[in-house]
Amino acid sequence: MDARCVRDALRRWGLAGVALTLIPGLTGASHRTANFVVEAPTPDVAKKVAEQAEICRSTIAKQWLGRDLPAWTTPCPIKVKITGGEAGGVTSFGFNRGKVSDQDMAVEGRLDRILASALPHEVTHTIFAAYFGGPMPRWADEGASLLSEDLRERQRHDQIAIDLLNRRGDFPLSRLFRMEEYPSDLMGFYGQGYSISRFLIEMGGRPRFLKFVKDGLNSGWDLATRTHYGLSDVRELDRAWHSWHKVASRGTANSDLVLVRAQSDSEPQE
Repeated sequence: MDARCVRDALRRWGLAGVALTLIPGLTGASHRTANFVVEAPTPDVAKKVAEQAEICRSTIAKQWLGRDLPAWTTPCPIKVKITGGEAGGVTSFGFNRGKVSDQDMAVEGRLDRILASALPHEVTHTIFAAYFGGPMPRWADEGASLLSEDLRERQRHDQIAIDLLNRRGDFPLSRLFRMEEYPSDLMGFYGQGYSISRFLIEMGGRPRFLKFVKDGLNSGWDLATRTHYGLSDVRELDRAWHSWHKVASRGTANSDLVLVRAQSDSEPQE
């Protein structure tokens, strides 16, 4: 039986509690590439989004998996709505027997922000879906996808995380790792997910992060923490993250000041 998983349904930029408009009855142009078919208001926009999606797909897959993904049997549909505001997106998946059975994407906002921010974020979700063959924990899916966005958005979420920890609004990692639904403080959730993902990736690399998340789902988060980061349990990982964040938030992160040491990002993939 297919399991549908809606990703990123409530995006950043003040959209909490408001669903994105998915452009019913869109009439415009379309452009197809090997892995995407884009519907947009004009041929130029459709072509730019489709070509950038292909670039993102290849680049992000190599960053995370060390290789390109095989071509999809069915291109992923992307619906584009151009507005004068910031960019947001939504991607949904169906899964069947450990594989993606269907997927579709919608993005909206100014074209420059779509190309720099929303599109790479949403394409990263497709890379993770292909790797896991099922829903990825929300904190990791959203937090790690934010790393694909441009510097402007990464810095914005660094500040969100700083504000969150200053007001002590963060979730204990033992709770965050098990959350299946978006909380009411969506912006804080994104900020914390981004910060802990950045911490784990800076300390151990992207391949280790993916293995940690997969093992956390399958074997439990304490065991995954011991196996991949050499810490006794999630509580110790939580303390290490807080220590790192205090330094990183001042822009002077030093791996000697945290419990986890930087490790190779060149582990072989499964």
